[in-house]
Amino acid sequence: MNIHSNTNRSSKIQLGRPTRVILLLTAVIAALGPNGLYLYTLFTDPDQNNQALANPVAQAFMIEAMMLLTLFLYYVYRRTSSALQVLLYLVLAFLGSLAFSFPIFLYLQSETSTQDS
Repeated sequence: MNIHSNTNRSSKIQLGRPTRVILLLTAVIAALGPNGLYLYTLFTDPDQNNQALANPVAQAFMIEAMMLLTLFLYYVYRRTSSALQVLLYLVLAFLGSLAFSFPIFLYLQSETSTQDS
């Protein structure tokens, strides 16, 4: 597994400025919104986290999130050919959420297209 980006496949994604702004805003809102609520609840009422882990509906959502994470990790590797990028994405996903990590990854992998500059 290569830990360095492949120069042929690592070219930046060309996105318009509005799209890049939307990606960044989505990542910030996801980091502050759902993640903030989860962390607040985790530290103020940790028993609710244990109840969620025991709830079959919550377990179904967690399994789905892990399946999506696997698909996103595959996409990151196919996009960058870099194990380091996959590890970075994994860390971002566990620090934040999929709603945070995927938009921030796309934002970091993109640049404003020349037509929009």
